[in-house]
Amino acid sequence: MIRGPISLLIVGAVMLCGVALFALGPGFLLAVLPERLGGLLDRGMMGSFSGTLGTGETAADYLNDAPDGLKARGPIAAMSGNRPVFIDDVITGYTTRVGRDIPAEITTIRPISGCRLTPPLAGTEVGHVTAGATGLDLALFTYADQDLAGAVQGLVDRYRDRGATDVPQPSGLAYDAYDVAVTETRAPVYLVLENAARNRIWNIHLAPGARVERVILLGGTQAGVANLDPVVPVEVLPGAAMAACGIEPAYPLNPGHRFFEVLKDGPTTYKAEAEAKLVVMQDRIAAYNTWFRDSFGVTADDTRAGFDGGTISVVGPQPGEADPKATYAPIRGSRIRMTQDSYFEIVGQAPEGEDFASKVKAIATTFAFGDLKTLRQGVAF
Repeated sequence: MIRGPISLLIVGAVMLCGVALFALGPGFLLAVLPERLGGLLDRGMMGSFSGTLGTGETAADYLNDAPDGLKARGPIAAMSGNRPVFIDDVITGYTTRVGRDIPAEITTIRPISGCRLTPPLAGTEVGHVTAGATGLDLALFTYADQDLAGAVQGLVDRYRDRGATDVPQPSGLAYDAYDVAVTETRAPVYLVLENAARNRIWNIHLAPGARVERVILLGGTQAGVANLDPVVPVEVLPGAAMAACGIEPAYPLNPGHRFFEVLKDGPTTYKAEAEAKLVVMQDRIAAYNTWFRDSFGVTADDTRAGFDGGTISVVGPQPGEADPKATYAPIRGSRIRMTQDSYFEIVGQAPEGEDFASKVKAIATTFAFGDLKTLRQGVAF
């Protein structure tokens, strides 16, 4: 008698999971599944969910030359020159399950003054990694007064609309993680890590014998580095400071980018505009290469390791069968050096009344003369 309803529930659950997977991606399932099942999905099934462009036997089969950039669609990492390699061939124990990881120690560092960075020493290998947003949000976030003000306005709007007093977890304020596997062991490595997202923690994983001379963090708003020896110097030049110094990162677009579709097959007016933009783009690429070579001794576009969508890059060669791989170092229990905004929080660890939501409610209540109910009567914000 109950088999029919149970079957309907099972079908409904499967359909709901399918919708969530399509809309939110495999990261959604990684967040809600138990640790063991999530680990299996994380390690072995990402490629099948994402889809391959070939047989799936080569790393290149998982690299999508998409209209909005090069995207890793499976278990691959980026090497120098943006060559794809299977993650399992360069690092052991890799996982993207970092959303609940809490470091053991956090040290605040400040961006450098001026525009001049310390150059690499003679005999050092320069490793250059670029990365956009990864979707691997950490339980660490930072914010300023303007972020509080925006959240207060959102609370007021929701309260006036439906009487809701909830304050959602702040969007875009969390640090996301990006992994860097260092397999270069012949010489010390000078790391240039370039961020196109807002807040970023770069997690460093070393192969046995790998040494890091210095780390340069470029771009973004706030940045930090995890699992780095505390004696290694770290210099930070955020995106706003780069712009003030006249430094504008620019790279050649991937062949499948929609820009080239317009350039080739677009209407005459759009093609003329695209041709003009291409000239400007090439000038910016040349200018950035010049600055990069003058600063670090290598050009930017030839050395970059980092797709427009991905979670890990490799600095150094692909290990052979007899060579040791990098070993994954978790953010949980690590040491992190990072820049921060006016306020910094670890999710679930802020003192009572001092977390982001409490601050937002307190500010809104103050402006509402001590009672949020007055917001219904048109208090201006």
